[in-house]
Amino acid sequence: MIKKASLRLLQRPAMEETILAKEIYRRTSLAEDLAEAGNPDVLLDGPLLLNIMVKYFYAYVYPGSHEQILDLKDISLLFDQFVHRRLGSDVLEKCLELRKKLLAYGFALCMLADLPKTVHIFKVIAESKTKLRGEPFTGLDIGSGTGILMLAMDVQARRNGFETSALVGIERNQIVAERTNEVLGRLGLGNVLVADAKKVDSYGFLEGRKLHFICNETLPGSGRSLWKEDFIFICKTLFEGLREQTAESGFFPEAVQVGRTPDEMLTVLDSFTGFQLKNERYPLRLMKPFAIRLSGQMTALTHIGQDYEQLIQPSWRSALSSRW
Repeated sequence: MIKKASLRLLQRPAMEETILAKEIYRRTSLAEDLAEAGNPDVLLDGPLLLNIMVKYFYAYVYPGSHEQILDLKDISLLFDQFVHRRLGSDVLEKCLELRKKLLAYGFALCMLADLPKTVHIFKVIAESKTKLRGEPFTGLDIGSGTGILMLAMDVQARRNGFETSALVGIERNQIVAERTNEVLGRLGLGNVLVADAKKVDSYGFLEGRKLHFICNETLPGSGRSLWKEDFIFICKTLFEGLREQTAESGFFPEAVQVGRTPDEMLTVLDSFTGFQLKNERYPLRLMKPFAIRLSGQMTALTHIGQDYEQLIQPSWRSALSSRW
């Protein structure tokens, strides 16, 4: 009895606030929000994009909900359950199967749940202009996770006047890839492959087609050496082994500022250099990323999404996970 009482005291109570303020929550479905975002005459502001993020998060856990008008309290409850997926919490009492799902997709959902950063990145991709024409819009997302940036590329395609898009993601976690395929399939948006993005043979599905846009999400966090993730190695494959397909592609990130320290040997990698060093005086794999270029402006990794933080309810800002 004493042990049970002690464990009960460690239970986290439910969050009191909804994750978004009621005045910015839209009584619309995810499908409706995405359709609106694809209209080039519509401003992609913070409230619209945050609605897409939180509703897609819900749809990822509950596939098929993209056509439903959800209650903000239900969305907030799911975020609460996700935040406490490893802990004792009132909101996860008798929710064993849900807890298992949240743990299984946890890493991918962590990226999506960093709402301010994800909104900022989604907006940059969705508003990008394409150099190439010709149907369909062809997009590649490496390290696709939940597939949220595939949604951003589809919005980009429609805002650029394309009638159709052909989107492919590459994800190394098979469990995540299977769930993302299920969710994207219901939305009619592309598919995700389990493959090694560092091997040229993994891109046979392109069949020589040129890519309109490429997302490479495999960048390590600020202060972590580049060898910790596959970003520069994947870029080497893309720009050396698939030169024809990538020659006119848009790219996220547009550029990456790397260095030995924040003040030492700083240099910028971009698509013109194939995201490689021209003169490797110091091994690139030992360098660390400190900023990426977004909409033409170099932005510190720690500052991405700052303009959208105030749209998240105060009690939630420290509870959400961090993308980088």
